[in-house]
Amino acid sequence: MKLGEKIRAARLNAGMTQSELAGDFMTRNMLSLIENGLAMPSLQTALYIADRLGLDAGLLFSEGDNKEAYFLTRKLPLLKKHYADGEYDKCIELCSENDTVCDESSLILAECYVKKAYEAFNKGRFKQALRYGDLAVKSASRSVYPSDGIVLQNEMLGAVISTITPHLKQTDYTTEEKKCLTERFYVVLDKKDAVDRLKEARSLSADGKYNEALERIKVLLREKGLGMPLEYAVYCELEVCCRELKDYENAYKFSQMSKNLLDEMQQ
Repeated sequence: MKLGEKIRAARLNAGMTQSELAGDFMTRNMLSLIENGLAMPSLQTALYIADRLGLDAGLLFSEGDNKEAYFLTRKLPLLKKHYADGEYDKCIELCSENDTVCDESSLILAECYVKKAYEAFNKGRFKQALRYGDLAVKSASRSVYPSDGIVLQNEMLGAVISTITPHLKQTDYTTEEKKCLTERFYVVLDKKDAVDRLKEARSLSADGKYNEALERIKVLLREKGLGMPLEYAVYCELEVCCRELKDYENAYKFSQMSKNLLDEMQQ
């Protein structure tokens, strides 16, 4: 594809008219001559056109399309910026538009999928979380960089979901392995403090101190950002305490609340 044809194709793909692309830098007639191969742009004009179209100037003058060079010079810096800003959806969208990605972008994309998986888990969207986790591992496998961390985070996610909803995810982990992976998962999710307090309440409940356990759990429930899975665990424990204290009305209420959450997480 000749230079003028490349410029026209890129302009049309960007949804721009000749006047919009020309701006105040050149006349529309000059741009028309360039696109029709009747004039060659100066280097300054080529750089202007490339910048307006979001292209690498080198691609305009290359004989081939050189998608890899385009990605490395234009897309990768933008990908890094989106990732640094926590804009994971934009990163995923940016990479999905390109068939050619480098090792670094594959790893960044894998990290984005992990972030999305953990976000989905916290909202109780288990199926979506599992799908993002699998995509993270798949993306990391395309990179030469070590992907053990990505694989481990996906294993932790799977272990926790398999404990809450076994029919959505089955694993071969032993009880001890699941416990270890679950503990590490909540550390990564920054929920360790809430989990530890829930354990304390359960310990009190196991010792028959249901009133003390009940008060501990109610305080925990008032915390913001607990996340649907932990809310579910809290309601289950509240049901146990109320039932043992013969407060059957609240026991039934918390039973229904936990059931509703579980139903929602299994969708």
